[in-house]
Amino acid sequence: MITINEAFRTFLSEQEASLKPDAFLDCEDVILLYEEFLELNAEDYLSEEDRALCSTRPERENKNYFDVCNPDQLSPAGVKDFLDDYVVEVGGGKKFIGTAAKVLDSFFEWTLEKGYIEEKAFEANKEVLAKYKKRY
Repeated sequence: MITINEAFRTFLSEQEASLKPDAFLDCEDVILLYEEFLELNAEDYLSEEDRALCSTRPERENKNYFDVCNPDQLSPAGVKDFLDDYVVEVGGGKKFIGTAAKVLDSFFEWTLEKGYIEEKAFEANKEVLAKYKKRY
């Protein structure tokens, strides 16, 4: 199982190798901002079962959400709140919301291709992101 942290790092590494510098900086900004959002709010989007898994095992003590959870646990509700509230709160304009939606869409497609996320989780997140890609 790959953790969210490992998935984010690997995704950014691959994107850096394939994107132009300005596009990569946008991608990196979105992932770092999403990490910040998740660090502050992750527990709000975990099921009871996932919350228990993330907190009860001794080997997981002193580790954060990103080091114990996998990309399947990134919820559509969290993606929506990130784009609707958090990106706006930190001063991201409409263009940045659109950029964030595109980057997250690429991330979820990448996780599906790598086998890090199940089809059901991918489809749920893709459906949310499609609305933002059309709007912005």
